Amino acid sequence: MNRSLGGASAVEMETDRDLYGDHHEELVAQKQGNGYLLTSAKGIIGEITYSLVDVDTWVIDHTFVDPAYRGRHLGRQLLGFVVEEAREKGRKIIPSCSYALAEFKRNPDAYADVWEKSSGAGYADPYSSSGLRGRMP
Repeated sequence: MNRSLGGASAVEMETDRDLYGDHHEELVAQKQGNGYLLTSAKGIIGEITYSLVDVDTWVIDHTFVDPAYRGRHLGRQLLGFVVEEAREKGRKIIPSCSYALAEFKRNPDAYADVWEKSSGAGYADPYSSSGLRGRMP
């Protein structure tokens, strides 16, 4: 799935088989504010959001994929959009939500260039909303 910061990208994916054979559904990933939305004809089926800690650092604070669409690596694709954007802009990422943190830990080499580890925290909890209040300017 390709993303475009200026607009939407579409991807077709297989869904459950129906009585007439394979059924394909168009999914659209679109940048919105500090995150990305994934939509289908049924509406929003996934999202990822991040917050700004400072001019150079983002915190991924939320990732969600509708249960009916899980197991298709859509969360990983949403995470990839944020990581690609961070790379393009020279930003670092603190993976605060449990999904992003698990992906960063599973593939540390893939995220090494954007993973902000200087705080030394091994878990997302110190970067929750309440944990950031002391760090925010």
